Amino acid sequence: MSASVRWRDAALGGIGTLAVLALWEAAARWGGASPLVFPPPSTAVVGALERVPGDVLVGHVTISLQRIVLGFVAGATLGVVLAVAGGWYRILGNLMRPIVELLRPIPPLAWIPMAIVWFGLGESSKVFVIFLAAFFPVFTNAWKGVTGIDPVLLRAGQTMDLTGPALLFKVALPAAMPDIATGLRIGWGLSFGVLVAAELIAADSGMGYMIMNARQLADVGTIILGILMIGAANLVTDWAIGAVIRRRLGTWHPV
Repeated sequence: MSASVRWRDAALGGIGTLAVLALWEAAARWGGASPLVFPPPSTAVVGALERVPGDVLVGHVTISLQRIVLGFVAGATLGVVLAVAGGWYRILGNLMRPIVELLRPIPPLAWIPMAIVWFGLGESSKVFVIFLAAFFPVFTNAWKGVTGIDPVLLRAGQTMDLTGPALLFKVALPAAMPDIATGLRIGWGLSFGVLVAAELIAADSGMGYMIMNARQLADVGTIILGILMIGAANLVTDWAIGAVIRRRLGTWHPV
């Protein structure tokens, strides 16, 4: 994908985001809804910024990103390692796949009670929920990448006397990288998706905590600000991850 195409897609995405915000603004101002229930985003954000100091907002964003990074790195690393090992070694895969398929449909939020029992009310329980959200999409896509390699590529590697680990690292892994990269980006987005629920576990900081605390105070403006902050943080970091993938794996990758 050329740089011009990427910039064009980014511009279209920005225009789409602004259009949604403009429609929201117009609907809130002239749609007849109560501003206490459905305020215009401009009014809500400005009011929330007046009530919540900037350093407090930065602190909420920072602690949430720390939790997401810890959970995502752990889940993605384990997901890739297990998927590559299970996809490459058939016996290990036959043992592993039923266990993963048993646990995969269970929503990460359903594990919150067990997370509290196992890890208590500290940071570990929050990171564990995010870990689960990241692990399964990364594992599934990495598994697809390793098991879906064109046999012609493997045979070509074997004709060059590549076998065992050499064939895996020099042929199979590079061929599976597009699927692995896709899984990483999906897992990163889902990590943000469970952030609010993860920060329900006795949290006193974070973007999810800010939203739930504002709900108890009926502060709709701060709720909207928190929602937009989560979306903006995910948008910026996902773009950064895509840029790193393109640089490390080559511009041929369409992310």
